[in-house]
Amino acid sequence: MFSRIPIRLRLSFGLVGLMTGTLLVASAAGFFPNEQEEILRGRAKLCETLAISGTAMASSGQIESLQVTLESVVHRDGSIRSIGLINTEGGLLVSAGPHEETWDDSHDDAMNQMRVPVFRYGKQWGEMQVAFISTGGLFGLNYWAPAWLLIVLVPACFVQFSFFLRKTLQSLDPSGAVPTHVERALDTFTVGLVLLNADQRVLFANKRLTQLIATESSKLVGKPVSSLKWIDPTESDEAGEDKSDVICEQPWAMAKRLEDSVHDRILQLDVDGRRLTFSVNCTPITGQGFLATFDDITLIEENKVALAQARDAAQNANEAKSEFLANMSHEIRTPLNAVLGFTDVLRRGLVSNSDEAVGHLNMIHRSGAHLLELINDILDLSKIEAGHLQVETIDTHVDHVLIDVANTLQVRADENSLDLNVNFQSAIPRTIQCDPTRLRQVITNLVGNAIKFTEDGSVSIIAAMRDADPENLFTQHENPEFVDATSDQVLRIDVVDTGIGMTPEQQAKIFQSFVQADSTTTRKFGGTGLGLSISRRLAEAMGGTLNVISKPGMGSTFRLELPLRKDDLYDLVSPSELKASTDKRSADDGGDLTRLPPSTVLVVDDGEANRKLIELVLTRAGATVITANNGLEAIECIANETPQLVLMDMQMPVLDGYTATRRLREAGFTTPIVALTGNAMRGDREKCEEAGCDDFMTKPINIDQLLQLVSNHLGPAPETESAEIDLPCILLPSEVGVQEADDVEGMPGAIVPTLPMDDQDFRAITSDFLNRLPNRLDAIEHAIEEANFESVHGDAHWLKGAGGTVGLGCFTSPAKELEQAAKDNQAEVALRALKEIREIQSRVVIPAMRASTPDQGTDSQVAHAAAATHAEAEISVAGAIKCSLPLDDPDFFEIVQGFVVRMDARLIQMREELSDGRLHELAQSAHWLKGAGGTVGYSDLTQPSRNLLAAAGAGNVSECDRWINKIVDIRKRMVVPESVQ
Repeated sequence: MFSRIPIRLRLSFGLVGLMTGTLLVASAAGFFPNEQEEILRGRAKLCETLAISGTAMASSGQIESLQVTLESVVHRDGSIRSIGLINTEGGLLVSAGPHEETWDDSHDDAMNQMRVPVFRYGKQWGEMQVAFISTGGLFGLNYWAPAWLLIVLVPACFVQFSFFLRKTLQSLDPSGAVPTHVERALDTFTVGLVLLNADQRVLFANKRLTQLIATESSKLVGKPVSSLKWIDPTESDEAGEDKSDVICEQPWAMAKRLEDSVHDRILQLDVDGRRLTFSVNCTPITGQGFLATFDDITLIEENKVALAQARDAAQNANEAKSEFLANMSHEIRTPLNAVLGFTDVLRRGLVSNSDEAVGHLNMIHRSGAHLLELINDILDLSKIEAGHLQVETIDTHVDHVLIDVANTLQVRADENSLDLNVNFQSAIPRTIQCDPTRLRQVITNLVGNAIKFTEDGSVSIIAAMRDADPENLFTQHENPEFVDATSDQVLRIDVVDTGIGMTPEQQAKIFQSFVQADSTTTRKFGGTGLGLSISRRLAEAMGGTLNVISKPGMGSTFRLELPLRKDDLYDLVSPSELKASTDKRSADDGGDLTRLPPSTVLVVDDGEANRKLIELVLTRAGATVITANNGLEAIECIANETPQLVLMDMQMPVLDGYTATRRLREAGFTTPIVALTGNAMRGDREKCEEAGCDDFMTKPINIDQLLQLVSNHLGPAPETESAEIDLPCILLPSEVGVQEADDVEGMPGAIVPTLPMDDQDFRAITSDFLNRLPNRLDAIEHAIEEANFESVHGDAHWLKGAGGTVGLGCFTSPAKELEQAAKDNQAEVALRALKEIREIQSRVVIPAMRASTPDQGTDSQVAHAAAATHAEAEISVAGAIKCSLPLDDPDFFEIVQGFVVRMDARLIQMREELSDGRLHELAQSAHWLKGAGGTVGYSDLTQPSRNLLAAAGAGNVSECDRWINKIVDIRKRMVVPESVQ
């Protein structure tokens, strides 16, 4: 500790000590006058005088005169606090001042209290007592003569000595050993450099080193270089424990011992919370000292650590992936074997009749549904494990959720001959704060499991309000505001079945991922072993609990308990009211759709299919609709005409919905704006609200929800209007500008696509390609003439891939030649290749569609035959996907027709975007398909499109290819009528 004090301060302390000792010796020898002793002698004389006067006056009986005299003395002498004359018995005869309060018999301090005996006739008959005010000063320092002198003199001398020594030592600064011009030269070095004397003290440290260790050069000069807390990483033990306190032989000490240079020693130093790593070289300077250099290699070492951590993380991830694949292998293979096996049976024609074929198709469908359920469970579990699961906290009608789940699963219950009922045992809140989507998912899972494991009897959903268990309720919530707002009541939802039941050992395992009650469960009932694990975690995410009560052979009760806030209890609904509400909802099901007032609604969406569908629905409902393609057009429309409601897509080109909404709000536009977005995460709603939106709706659009939302903002339609709405759906367009021929064989040199042109889907894809091709070839020719070979290269690359995709591989070779010519900027070769492509195009012929003509008969017979043919065609397609919109309506038919055409073109475009690495454009295409597919009635496209969007955003090419193949597969299975019936 002492060695860390600068030499200047140590010298100053020594000089001050010498001076202080001298003063103390002088004081002891009496060289300093003692003021306190003089005061004491004067007070003693005063007391003697008062005693003599008091004796004379008391002896002559002049007590009153003595009283006056003493009071006069106290009043005139400010150093006297009080005076008292005491007789031998201790009685106070005469006093001046507050003597009884100030006098302390136990105190024997001559400086503050003096006693003088009083005699009469030679005998002591009393005592004169005088109390003085203390003259000791602060802490009694006045009692010692040199005290204040030292207090003032010591600091003053210390400051003067320190200043004097600093100036003196500056002239003796060891850095002076290095000439100034040498210092300037050494400061230019890019590595740290230190000059040490023979005692390993710092003579000079260059600028680079002082910058690295964040220390001024003046604070280093003169100190031992080892005073810096150097850390030798080689002194850490195998477990990685830091032993920075271990004293190791440092490079300069080793250089001194070996009398030779030391190279590439690794030392570390903690600077401002970061550990720096140096490669140190030290060279002895004969008879004078050492030269040490410090090369900063911190980043290199940190990168090594980061690489090691990344390697370990990758290895752990690989092990986790292997374990996951091992767990899921059996679950995936079982339904997949059924799909492949029965598909092979159908493909080989190993069926005896149509009933057997339908049975096989049903098995394939059930296995596919099982696989889809497994995939959805895995996705949910991955979100939970990654901590990405989000739940909403909004008003939720629990009775609506329970009734809807029961209605949805009623068919499955009927198939098993089970009674499925909902029972409200007590009044419950009209609404509670939770996530309705996740609540529905949990209840659906519990009821589905109950139906699956119950062979006869019933499944009941029982809801009631009960007292909370204070030990278990709020374990998931650390937010004091949440706990303070929560009541002592919970909403209990029991799913009770009369099924097989479980043992305690089985109950302990069922909430684990990939685990079921026992090994026979999967073989007998199927299932992934994920549903209950996900359900419990969802319940906990909503602040509740999920447990089970069961006995073998006596059924099971799964109990979900959700916390209720105090505000939830203000509006309760009785069981009778709930039953009446349920009956009314059931009666309203299938009724007429909502009517709207003739108000103006602005629909803003870059997807044409979305705009047309929303426009059609709202117009049929009675509203007036205007449309815009992007946010900029929307602002222009509002400047010309003020709508009563705006439906605003959030992700659009030119100007997105967020920016457009903010600009409208900043301009004072107060009309309600409803956000339309394909993103349904919790944060997306808040983002739209922050932009200024009043409401929020996700794509794909649900017609009933859309009409209800618009009605909430516009109000109900006038009662005089009709309550009927005719809502109707669509197929592929006929080929325009494409050569068709009834007899292709009679056309020498004709080129026919290799795709099955009797399949309407493949036919549309190829036709769209051929319709676009002439314009693209004209553009290529124009680009060649202008020497715009970059554009030529892009179009040639498109043609090279697209031609083979649509069954016209004859375009591939000349397209390659055109692409290479564009790379080499060879216009003549490019024109020659283009000419060959045009010649091929002129010979492409699509065979005409052949349809059998029914025999003559009545119109009803013809229609019946056509319907039967169409039905058989649908049955023959495994996993057929139908449009959910009413395609018998021409308007809806036109919307879906346009969507299918654009989708086929987009699929080719998406392949090109992936092939060219244009993942940003691929993400935009996926975003369009995600919203538009569900909107026009093909909701199977939504999730694969969402996954494709995520894969493109993450730059995962293999995943993009996988999801595009999935979308293509869905497109092949989409059933679209050829015309409006």
